[in-house]
Amino acid sequence: MKVLQIVTDLRISNGIMSVVLNYAKSMPNDITFDVLYFRDFKENRKADIESLGGKVYQIKQPGLKSFGRCDIDDFLNEHKGEYQAVHIHAPHLAIMLVPKLRKYGFNRIAVSCHSTWYSLFPKNRLRNHILSIPVKYLNLQRFACGKMAGEFWYGKGNFKVLPNAVNCENFRYDEVKRIKKREELGYTDKLVVGHLGRVKPVQKNHPFLLEVFAEICKINSESRLVLIGASKEPELVSLAQKLGIEDKINFVGQRADVNQLLASMDVFVFPSFYEGLPVSVVEAQAAGLPVVMSDTITDEVFCTDKIIRLSLEKNAKEWAKTAIEYAKKGVGDTFDQMIKSGWDINASGKKLAEFYSTGVFDND
Repeated sequence: MKVLQIVTDLRISNGIMSVVLNYAKSMPNDITFDVLYFRDFKENRKADIESLGGKVYQIKQPGLKSFGRCDIDDFLNEHKGEYQAVHIHAPHLAIMLVPKLRKYGFNRIAVSCHSTWYSLFPKNRLRNHILSIPVKYLNLQRFACGKMAGEFWYGKGNFKVLPNAVNCENFRYDEVKRIKKREELGYTDKLVVGHLGRVKPVQKNHPFLLEVFAEICKINSESRLVLIGASKEPELVSLAQKLGIEDKINFVGQRADVNQLLASMDVFVFPSFYEGLPVSVVEAQAAGLPVVMSDTITDEVFCTDKIIRLSLEKNAKEWAKTAIEYAKKGVGDTFDQMIKSGWDINASGKKLAEFYSTGVFDND
């Protein structure tokens, strides 16, 4: 059975693609994901999809001006009868995609929302808001990464929660591997503060994170900050120099060994301005890390007993003290807590596979 996933782009830094790949890997052997996308980026997940047996297609994004006849018509006409289900990962595009899908005989359709905002870019927010209004009335299965995201996009009680789950076994705490990675990175006797997320757009609040880390260094000078997914942007380098912490920061960029890097950390600090339901925070907890995150993030992401939310109105010194306090809780095996909290991809993947096969989704 083949399922078509529709996303805006395949960027490595696109969290939605991480979710799609996690679910692709959790599917039974008879279900394969193909991916249709619109915008191209040099560093992408194309090879990852293909390694799982899927195909990748790019077309121009349908818009209001080209709604009558566009590339999507040609694609759907060419692939009629090929997919048992179609899963759209952009609610604001559903109004333009669903009528086309119905026209060409695609009847099992789902849409997923992954955020509590209409766009990271201000110029697109009003447009996406208007385009998303009809999605709550369309005849399809509405999924949301969490309750807050679902209510934001669809309204109360009009969706099923499909969490941004992860393969908890891949992130499971292993003392031997942790020690080895810390030795490899030169962190044996350091307090390692971690974060996962791209620098732009500014959603992740990296400047404040650096200020927090500077305060941590005043308390513990043998500290290091590991920034996974972050590029060495000039403004961040300049701020690090101003704060006197440039030589204590490791910009590791996009990496395939996220689980190993998380294993090397002592505490995960995540002062994001806004999120849907961040996969990175789930992964950090699966790795057994204490987590300090902003109160802009839903408490649905609480998987273990070593996570706390702080207001962004609190200053960097208060965040630093809390981070050090939580680091003292230690890193350990949280696998059973993750499973009990419902964040393992295997259980969620089984339910999603059932929907693709039958059209029924059991959310209990």
